[in-house]
Amino acid sequence: MFRNIILALIAIVAVVSGVMLYQMQQQSAEPSHALVYPQPRTLSDFNLTDQFGEKVDRERLYGQWTLAFVGYTYCPDICPLTLAKLAGVQPELAAMVEQPLKIWFVSVDPNRDTVPQLNNYVNYFAQPAVIGMTAGHDQLFPFVRQLGLMYAIGNTTEPNYAVDHSASIVLINPQGQLVAMFKPPLQVGELPVVSSEQLMADFPLVLKKLNQA
Repeated sequence: MFRNIILALIAIVAVVSGVMLYQMQQQSAEPSHALVYPQPRTLSDFNLTDQFGEKVDRERLYGQWTLAFVGYTYCPDICPLTLAKLAGVQPELAAMVEQPLKIWFVSVDPNRDTVPQLNNYVNYFAQPAVIGMTAGHDQLFPFVRQLGLMYAIGNTTEPNYAVDHSASIVLINPQGQLVAMFKPPLQVGELPVVSSEQLMADFPLVLKKLNQA
């Protein structure tokens, strides 16, 4: 009888300890490939044009979560892979937040990425939440810079010139503030593209840290 009571107590303590350990691990869990800014960064106003020829400014960010990254439609690898991954996981990510979740593809190659070109490119991914946009470099450069991203264009006299650009994805909250950045893993011999699985794992941890701030 006494032995059974001791065994029962040991089992209860083990269960309680396991639950407490799990809760502690959950509370201390950190996103492995995402940076959450200590303070939200308010974005200055900007003036872009979307794939439908409509104006895009800071007000378009209000009332929604936005995942944004920069690239160009003639990009041979990083851009189509990133867009495909984002378009694929958008429904799952959107289910984690109350407000709508949009994906902004900001083209930093306005010379070639006209409104019709952007529209055709974005429609290929068959995800209504994905919106393409661009502008002149006078608008693009300061906007991209305040996102914490970068781009550089080399010799544009060649028809198939390349554009260097960041591969990270930034998260903007419904107040139009920059709050986090998702970074691709950097591995020798592999393209720096954000992993769908890692994004799915890190996104709820980022939201949790933002709610605790």
